[in-house]
Amino acid sequence: MFSGFTKAVDPWGSAYKFKEYFEALGMEAFIPYALTFSIILIGVEFIVGFCLFFGLKFQLATWGALLFMLLFLPLTLWLAISNKVSDCGCFGDFIKLTNWQTFYKNVIIIVPTLVLFIFQKRGKPYCSCLKQWLLSGIGVIIIVITMWYSYAHLPLIDFLPYKIGNNISEMMKTLDGMSKDEYEQFITLKDTSTNKTIEISVNKYSGDSTYWGAGTKYKYISISEAKLVREGYKSPIHDLTINTASGENILDSVLAIDNYTFIIISTKLEKSNVSKTKEINELARWASSKNLLFIGLTSSLKEDINKFITNTQASFMIYSCDETTLETIIRANPGIVLLKKGTIIAKWHYNDIPTPKEFEKEYLTK
Repeated sequence: MFSGFTKAVDPWGSAYKFKEYFEALGMEAFIPYALTFSIILIGVEFIVGFCLFFGLKFQLATWGALLFMLLFLPLTLWLAISNKVSDCGCFGDFIKLTNWQTFYKNVIIIVPTLVLFIFQKRGKPYCSCLKQWLLSGIGVIIIVITMWYSYAHLPLIDFLPYKIGNNISEMMKTLDGMSKDEYEQFITLKDTSTNKTIEISVNKYSGDSTYWGAGTKYKYISISEAKLVREGYKSPIHDLTINTASGENILDSVLAIDNYTFIIISTKLEKSNVSKTKEINELARWASSKNLLFIGLTSSLKEDINKFITNTQASFMIYSCDETTLETIIRANPGIVLLKKGTIIAKWHYNDIPTPKEFEKEYLTK
C-alpha cells in the first residue's frame, strides 16, 4: 500500500521508469503505453495492499500479493545481475534502493506473503461481503483521486531535487571529502611465449617491470579508453544546462538574476500540449513588459524549435537541455518554473498557469 501511494503521487515518474524497463528489455514498441502501465500497476498494487491491511476480500488480496511477488522476485533478481536499470522504482522517487537491496527486500517480503496465502482460509471476515466491497471501493477512490490530481496538476508530494524552495546553485554544489568517480584504463598485452593476450590495469602494468622491463616476454598491443569502475558522490542536481544554439551554457547567468525568472519547460515541443498557447504567450508578453526574463527550455531538435515558434508565435527565446533532466524538473509538458536568485519559487502545470493579474497579485504586490 505504501509503495503504491509513493508512486501514485507521481504517476509520470513510474511511467518514465517503465520506459527504462522497456528499453532495457528491447520492448520499445511498448514505450508509448508507459503511462497506462504505470497507472494500472499503481492502482492494483495499492488496492492489494489496502485490502490486505484492512482484511478486505482477503483471499483475492493474498492471490494478488502472491502473483505480484512471483512476478517481481525473478524480475528484480535479473535487474540485480544485469544492472540494466539503475533502480527498480518500487518506492517511486521517495526512496532509492540499489537493485540488490530491492531483490533482498522482495526475498524478505515473499515469506509473509506465502504464509498469508497458505493460511488465507483461516481468516474470518469481520464484515459482510457487501461491506467489504464498499470499503474496498474507498481504497479505489483514494488512489484514483490521488493519481488524477498528480497527473492533471503536479505531483501531490514532490520528492525530486527541483521542488519548491530549493536553491539550484546550492543543490549543484559538491561536498568536500565525498568520493569521486573512479576511472581506470586497461592495457592489452601479448605473451609471446604462448601467443595469448592478457588485459591488466595501467596501475598494475606501471608498477610491475615484468610486463615492460628488459627481456620481457610481453608485447604491448593497445590501451583502452578510461572506464568507470566506481561511481562517486553526485550532487542532487548535476546535469542541468541552459544551452544556446551555439552550444554556450548560460545557466549561471540565469541563476544569478535577482528578479523573477520564468522558464517554460517542454521535454518535446512536438508532443507539447498547445491548448494553453494563448495564456503562455500572454504571460510571456506581460513578463517582457515588466523586464522579467521569460525563456523556454526543451530537448527538441532545432528544426522542431523553429517549427514550434512559427506555429505558436512564441515571443520568447528557447534553449536546449537534456530530456531526462527536463522530465525531472517538472511533470508537465509544458510546465512553468519560477525562479528568483536561483531559488525555485513556484511551479505550474499547464492546467494551472496563472494570468498576469494573478501573478502580479501573488508575487509583486506583497
